[in-house]
Amino acid sequence: MGSKEKSGKKVSNIDLAQKIDECTFESTFFKKENNNSYGHFSSVIKEIKDGEGGTSHLVKIRPPLFYLNGILSNISRLLSSTGSRKILDNKRWSLREEEYLKSINPDFEIDDTIHDNAILMEKIDGKVAYDILTSDEKSKDEKLSTIQKLSKGLRDIHKKDLYHGEPNTQNCLITEDGEIYWIDFEIEYHEELSLIEKKAKDLEQMLLSMMGAFEEEGERGIGLNDEGLIDFILESYGDQDVISYFLNNAHVPFFAPYRIYQLAFSSAYRFYQVQINLLKYLNSWESEI
Repeated sequence: MGSKEKSGKKVSNIDLAQKIDECTFESTFFKKENNNSYGHFSSVIKEIKDGEGGTSHLVKIRPPLFYLNGILSNISRLLSSTGSRKILDNKRWSLREEEYLKSINPDFEIDDTIHDNAILMEKIDGKVAYDILTSDEKSKDEKLSTIQKLSKGLRDIHKKDLYHGEPNTQNCLITEDGEIYWIDFEIEYHEELSLIEKKAKDLEQMLLSMMGAFEEEGERGIGLNDEGLIDFILESYGDQDVISYFLNNAHVPFFAPYRIYQLAFSSAYRFYQVQINLLKYLNSWESEI
């Protein structure tokens, strides 16, 4: 990420507290909002400006019902054998978000607040990667470039000996300048997993998510079936140690209730088709060695 000129102006605690109170006391449960959150069952993102015409910041808030969301998520993760869990403790979550975002993007502005359930960050003017991949207005080259950037972006995280935990196409923003911002670092892997296991699980989730962004193989103009797409992603990712570990040790559970939601599939049919095709890819690779 390139250097940016910062305003140096901070959002007032009054404005911040007001936004957090709105999310705490509004009663829009299960009503989809403009920020793509359903009521206050999941995290909510609100925009705050530094005065009239000032710099925009975002405050990410975990309302009280989020704790219930986290428990249900972790039960589904256990059934899905993802080896990961959502961080339920708000203070630990905010520290991880701040640590990882700053480690990956040193110039990025993010601060914890006096509220354990909220963090304040600069606004990223970018598009969600999923929206780019599913857009009928984007060319084949633009979509392939997006897939390549996502793959290289995850590799860059792993080069720092960090991991994401949920690297799906909904958790990445791409700016007009082509800069990548992985967001939402609120998942941790089980402690008994080694670092290379965590990286391999990241790679598996990214593969499934990018394959699942397309309703049918080769759809939306990328000209690749699932096998070709896997090859392209692995080639773009490029870390041979992680790729080798993944190919030799990947376990893709056929029964995986949480992954349908987690990886943003358009249909259960496509979800299972993608898993079957990934398993076929792994089996064909094993038969060649």
